[in-house]
Amino acid sequence: MLGAIKQIGGAFLAFYVITRTGVANELGVEPITQYVEGFNTIFSSDLLALAVATFLVVLSQVKINVTNAYAGSLAWSNFFSRVAHRHPGRVVWVVFNVAVALVLMEVGVFDLLSTVLGFYSNVAIAWLGAVVADLVIIKPLLKVSPSYIEFKRAHLYSINPVGFVSMIVASVVSLLAFFGFFGELAGAFSPYLALTIAFVLAPIIAVATKGRYYIARGGSTSELIEDGDAAAVEETCVVCEQDYERPDMASCPFHSGPICSLCCTLERSCHDVCKQPEAGQEQPSGLARVLAKGG
Repeated sequence: MLGAIKQIGGAFLAFYVITRTGVANELGVEPITQYVEGFNTIFSSDLLALAVATFLVVLSQVKINVTNAYAGSLAWSNFFSRVAHRHPGRVVWVVFNVAVALVLMEVGVFDLLSTVLGFYSNVAIAWLGAVVADLVIIKPLLKVSPSYIEFKRAHLYSINPVGFVSMIVASVVSLLAFFGFFGELAGAFSPYLALTIAFVLAPIIAVATKGRYYIARGGSTSELIEDGDAAAVEETCVVCEQDYERPDMASCPFHSGPICSLCCTLERSCHDVCKQPEAGQEQPSGLARVLAKGG
């Protein structure tokens, strides 16, 4: 809600500056121009308006860059922990993220900012559409998705087609629209196209797969959390030898003991043996084996 209000306010300010002050369109979209012209309507001194606008821009940039450095390092860390099973530390990803930002700034990404943000928004909104569909339709209404959110690698397939496929399809279609393959009107509404496709496609895939690829094995986090006594018990990870609450632990046949979620994520040699069926159990389909191992 706050983000939407800020965006609407920014659009209004740009429109005001361009139409009421005679500023060129190219300058009217720059924040410093908007702030200076806006504060000029409040303060009688041009110097005071410039000083306040400069302070606001500096403060905003510090806040934005600190937030992005933190959030970016978290995203890089989570992604490569799951994909490469390596965790060099968050500081490494903070430095990497800041380095990427500096490179983009030096090559003049601001000149392509609308295109970059438009491209990013289509992918991000497709992802959000799939997430919202899972939370408001698949879980409570269709009930083919678990009522809880599992986070441990030991209990998850590496790929769940419900979210993954719906996001990819929505992203591809919306990006084609964004770059003009379906006409000017479709290009203008490409983010809404991404949201709609992901929101509709995710429940369809969930029903078609009967929620098969949400949970790869039993003993879920939800069962431990619902059991108050079990949740309060701490166990020692056989790998890092640190104590964690039971909802953060999983039984590991590879290490023959309980393992914390981080050590489980970073393990590279187990080949997901914990998700392989025991003798006498029904063998999973070929697709299930592929999704469990991420291809």
